[in-house]
Amino acid sequence: MISIVSGSPRKNSNTLRLANALKNALTESTENETINIIDFNGFDIPSMNVGGLNAENLSVWQKQLFDSLSQSHLIIILSPEYNWFPSAEVIQMIHSFGTPKYAAMWNEKVFAVGGVSSGRGGRIPAVQLSYLINKILNVFNFDSIVSAKMLESQFTPEALNENGELLNNEEYNKGLKAFVSYTLKTASRWQK
Repeated sequence: MISIVSGSPRKNSNTLRLANALKNALTESTENETINIIDFNGFDIPSMNVGGLNAENLSVWQKQLFDSLSQSHLIIILSPEYNWFPSAEVIQMIHSFGTPKYAAMWNEKVFAVGGVSSGRGGRIPAVQLSYLINKILNVFNFDSIVSAKMLESQFTPEALNENGELLNNEEYNKGLKAFVSYTLKTASRWQK
């Protein structure tokens, strides 16, 4: 299974557009692969100052996130760029679930990251997510990697429609296809 985390809490966000575009591209590039999108519009992870997660009593949305990532061999995490940072919700997810208690989400995986912007942007959230995920893998000695190729989705509404269908932006389309190809190759090599 492949999971795509759409890390924007906004309904019908640009991040969800990109998640749908990636699902479409991955569906064309793989056979018999289940591809699941986790939409952060349903985000309900409590902040650490109110106690954080209860592993024995996860909400429906938290359990869907945990189960999907645990069952996936490839996880793509996307975040909108908010003032040069990933979304607070994606950071909260990583901090809350980034422990040995939730090792099934992190171990024996290939992670890939992308940043989303309605203008020029997307690089910084991707770089920061790559660093943060690598730190989790390192500290807890999880046997996983973060793919080197990052996706920067710039001017997203001009490149993708609401359903994630590619518009007539040749450079954008080429970059998205290159990201999918590289990510699938990395996953295939890593998981032989």
